[in-house]
Amino acid sequence: MVKDSKPRSGSLAYLPRGRASRLVPRVKYWPPYEGEPKPLGFLGYKAGHLTAYYIDTTPNSPTQGQEVAKVATVIVTPPMLAAGIVAYTEENKSLKELLRIWSNKVPADLIQRKIPSWRPNEDEGLKKLESLRGNIMEVRIIGMAFPKQAGLSKKKPDIVEIKVGGEIGKAIDYAVSKLGQEIKISEVFEPGDFIDVIAVTRGKGFEGVVKRWGVKILPRKKRKGRRVVGAIGGRTPEYVPYTVPRPGQLGYHRRTEYNKRILAIEEDGSKLTPKGGFPHFGIVRTTCILLEGTVPGTPKRPIILRIPARPPPSIEPPQLLYAGIPT
Repeated sequence: MVKDSKPRSGSLAYLPRGRASRLVPRVKYWPPYEGEPKPLGFLGYKAGHLTAYYIDTTPNSPTQGQEVAKVATVIVTPPMLAAGIVAYTEENKSLKELLRIWSNKVPADLIQRKIPSWRPNEDEGLKKLESLRGNIMEVRIIGMAFPKQAGLSKKKPDIVEIKVGGEIGKAIDYAVSKLGQEIKISEVFEPGDFIDVIAVTRGKGFEGVVKRWGVKILPRKKRKGRRVVGAIGGRTPEYVPYTVPRPGQLGYHRRTEYNKRILAIEEDGSKLTPKGGFPHFGIVRTTCILLEGTVPGTPKRPIILRIPARPPPSIEPPQLLYAGIPT
């Protein structure tokens, strides 16, 4: 008789499993992009889940051309303000900040709560930008999202740097033209696009090895405990390898999920809001998107939407039939 084996679950690639350093995640990688200049990401807020009914357009799928029902996530995406521009140059094969410009149209009372030393420098900054144009390797927009517009009670804006894709000269011109202006989600993505989702997962606090790593519960007669590992090691010099399951933080980790498809972009979010509103969020009253599948985090959590780093083959946009039944 062959003994059944169940190795403990949990990837070692995500060690250490520590708490995320910030609620609005930082984007560590911007994929290459060729085309007309545009921001390569957007910031939204998770509202809740629905059941989406649509015609499956995936080639060679068993349900191709048929109506399917899948879980979908509503992400509220109010317009972002292009509050500033950051120009980077290359030094020692890495990016180094060359210039940071803040728009004069930024609400001073809001941003000074977050950055006390903030001062607008649009006029002199743009002049300096032109003189340094030949040294710029990458340009990013400082996107400012207002949770209040999404229906949250938070007053401080959320700030994130978003790379402008395209040829560097056109990207700089685009960033300058958008300085102090609003950017809508429809300017960045379209229905049917695949995107990557970067967010902080739901926190579960301090957990033991059984829940954190899926180790086997020991027999009933075990003297020193059952929900523990049998041994943390026996070697000289005495130390515990990092591969041994240990208790600790579970959840509230920064994670990236790849290739989520946009089913719809809705200007009036109330059309996708179930009767009575989303639990723990309420009624969506601004622009939102319907994303196939689930995303990490709790309702009201900031979500970074980014162009795909591992883009799949492009397929025909789905034909959305109905969405509105909460799952």
